[in-house]
Parts: sequence; structure tokens; C-alpha cells
Amino acid sequence: MLRLSLLLLGAFLTVNGLRVAVIGEGVIGLSTATAILDLAEKENITAPRLGNQQKYGYDTFEKLATLWREYGGLSGVQLVSGHILSDSKAKLDSQRVAYGSLVYNYRDLTEPELFGPTSLFDLPRNTTTHGIHYTAYTSEGLRFCPFLKKELMAKGVRFTQRKIQSLEELGAEFDVVVNAAGLFGGVLAGDDAGNMTPIRGVLIRVDAPWHKHFLYRDFSTITIPVIDSVYMGTVKQEGAYGPSNVTFDDIQDITSRYVELQPSFKRVHMLSSFVGYRPGRKQVRVEKQIREAHGTKKFTVVHNYGHGGNGFTLGYGSAVHAARLVLDLPLTEYEGIIPEPLSMNSTVADWVRVLDD
Repeated sequence: MLRLSLLLLGAFLTVNGLRVAVIGEGVIGLSTATAILDLAEKENITAPRLGNQQKYGYDTFEKLATLWREYGGLSGVQLVSGHILSDSKAKLDSQRVAYGSLVYNYRDLTEPELFGPTSLFDLPRNTTTHGIHYTAYTSEGLRFCPFLKKELMAKGVRFTQRKIQSLEELGAEFDVVVNAAGLFGGVLAGDDAGNMTPIRGVLIRVDAPWHKHFLYRDFSTITIPVIDSVYMGTVKQEGAYGPSNVTFDDIQDITSRYVELQPSFKRVHMLSSFVGYRPGRKQVRVEKQIREAHGTKKFTVVHNYGHGGNGFTLGYGSAVHAARLVLDLPLTEYEGIIPEPLSMNSTVADWVRVLDD
């Protein structure tokens, strides 16, 4: 049996008499710790009756709106408008169903906005491209996550890093262990490694101060303006676990696709670039288990991982669900909308050994 020694960052907190360890210091772990404290202070987070992905998105949108009103860009949250283009009308219609009633100013782009010399994009008229426009919140990880951590520390949450091989190690010390370990969440769970897949992604940060609107082309060629720069991307290489650096081919691929949409970007200056591995899974795992540490002490495990590329758009929503499991609060809002759990699969793939080095 493979025994991994994972170096994990996490938060320790005590709430309602429970000693809680949150494994993972990414957006999901930080959001879960935040949601636990939010619900413990005042249980007032509600939403309309929705499907589980929509509910996670609604709760996240509500939290980002609150942070924007109170802190503005200091929280890493930015209010931004923009457009999504696609040759598939069905793909765009699915966006309307998913969040059209949640975001601001959602509408279809008109023909004069899409085609012709006075249009936004000057697309050839013989194409079948459709487009939508809306306004929503974006959260920049490099600012948003440190902001959440600072807020948690101000409330007495303690952060540490340590190597662990199993959840049971922490179960011996804590009443509740939250597994928000991202890509390694399935390995750490011990029953789900085979259901996890790395999705290699690349983002390029560029200096384009004139660019104020996000723009997506078929959800893979994108720009997102943030507070002092613009992110351009991306690649979505499912199952890939290398290379862990941004390559010349990555940059050429991304820039050539985007320059076709916005020729002005052939003149931008690249500030930085990075590779990330999204935690791919067929569905987000938010689930509660009762386990035993050393065969004697019972403790609660709450899993919250597997968000793929949607950690920032669904993160706080799934965190609220996980927090309700941690605090043993009513789950009425989730009845009938949570999919059946995936079958257990503890197979450890090669990517685990490579990315854990």
C-alpha cells in the first residue's frame, strides 16, 4: 500500500466547543473555515430552492457581493462586466439556466454588437457565433485568499503546516477534520483517489490597463481583468501532470488564440505566468463520515473538494454546505438536490507520486 507523507497547510479553530482542523489553505479550505465561523455567529445564510451547483453558486455570489460592498478591491473581489462568445447556442443557453437570474444585466448580444466594423469584435458575418453579456464578481486568488486568511487570524484561527499520512492522525487530536485538500483530497480520504484527475491549467498575467471587460471564447480562451492587471488563458489539459512550468508552447498557444479575438493584445507586456492543477472530479464531494482514530476515538470527517476549475465560483457555497455538516445544522435546503456519492475508488494513479514529490 502506498504511504504518502503530505505536507499540508491548514487552519485550527474551536467553535461551539468543537475542536476543528481544516486541511487545505486554498480557496476551499479558507472559505470553509470562514463559513464555519459565519454560521456559528449567526445562522442567516439562505437561498432560493435551486440545484446543488446553482445553490453553491448563489451562496458564493452572495458572499462576494457582501465583501465587495464592505471592502471593495481590498478583499480581492472585483465587480466586472464582460462577454462570452461561442458557436454553440446550446452552451450559452445553459449559462442562462445556470446563473442568468443571479448575475447582473444578463442578456444576449445583438447582431450589431457581434458583426461589422462598429461591433465589439468585428466577427465575419458568415460565422455562427453567438454571445452573451453580464456583470458579476471575480475574486483574484493572489489577493482573495490572503484576505480570507487575515480575517480568520483576526478571529483567533491558528494556521500551521505539517506532514500527515491520514485523516486519522488529526482525528486523534480534533473532534472534526475538514478535508479540503484539493487535488489530494481523494488520496487523503483513502477511498476516493481513483475518482480524482489533475487538470493542468496555465494563466498569463499581462499589463493591459485599457482592458476593463472579461472575454471568453468557448470557455477556454479568456481574459479576466483584475485590480492591477489582466489574466489571459488558458489550457485545460485533463489528466496532465506536467510540465509544472509554463512552456514556450503554452504561451504561443494561448496568445495566438486570444489575439484573434483582440488584436491589441499582441502588444501587451507579460508580467508573470503560472501553472496550476485543478482538482478534477465528476462532482464536488461534500460529505460527512464518522471515523475512528487508532480504533478508539471517534471523530467526524467532512469532505469538501473536487471543484475542478470552479473553486472561486462555487467555493463559498460548498463551504456553507460543509459548515452545516461540521456544526450539525439542518440540511433542509439540500434535500433532493445533492447527487448520489460516486463509488469508492482508492486506486492511486501515477500523478499522485509525481505531484507529491
